[in-house]
Amino acid sequence: MAPAVGRKIAVVTSCAAVLFGAAACGDDAGAEPLSKSQISRAVLSKGDMPGYNFFDESRAKTDKSARADKKACQPIVAFAVAPEISAYDKRSARQSISKSEKPDASYQLILTSAESGSAAEDALKDLKSAVSACSSGFNLTYSDQTNKVRRVTSEKTSSDDEINILFEYQAGMKIRYFVMREGAALIRISAATQYADEFVAVPKWIIEKQSQKLEKVAD
Repeated sequence: MAPAVGRKIAVVTSCAAVLFGAAACGDDAGAEPLSKSQISRAVLSKGDMPGYNFFDESRAKTDKSARADKKACQPIVAFAVAPEISAYDKRSARQSISKSEKPDASYQLILTSAESGSAAEDALKDLKSAVSACSSGFNLTYSDQTNKVRRVTSEKTSSDDEINILFEYQAGMKIRYFVMREGAALIRISAATQYADEFVAVPKWIIEKQSQKLEKVAD
């Protein structure tokens, strides 16, 4: 989810982008990568979650021009805001998700495989370091527009293989990015309200169901 300031979140979700198989987290640095076919079968899709609508964005055209004005902040762009610019984009799949009735938020799920568990682990470490270094903000250029990011912070998570990012633009738009590593795979989920005027949580059941489906395909 890499919006230009002022767009409604429905447009934001469809324009965004992709992050990064699997054994138990923590001791799987040698995990093998998942193929494009495996990623396509592993990503959540219609029928996996009753009560939610899915729209496959895997073939949508992407803009690979996203850049931070500070080098230290680039991992935030590459692994959260616009992961289609990452080297792992060729092994990825993405879905936009919303509730079937009375949607109060929109989510974008991106599943990608790095070339190994250690590579995915390094990507997550780089992302965490960037969030710490760029808490006071930076300028983000995307689709020929430059917007000021006011602040980037993270909330505590239950695992070292996760990061929960709060991303706020100068104009007030607020988006949450959750990134989790499983083996060589990275699960990235963005969440925002219709007008991105407040932070909204990523539902646990989306994370759990995606993790379960990924494990089945990777076994």
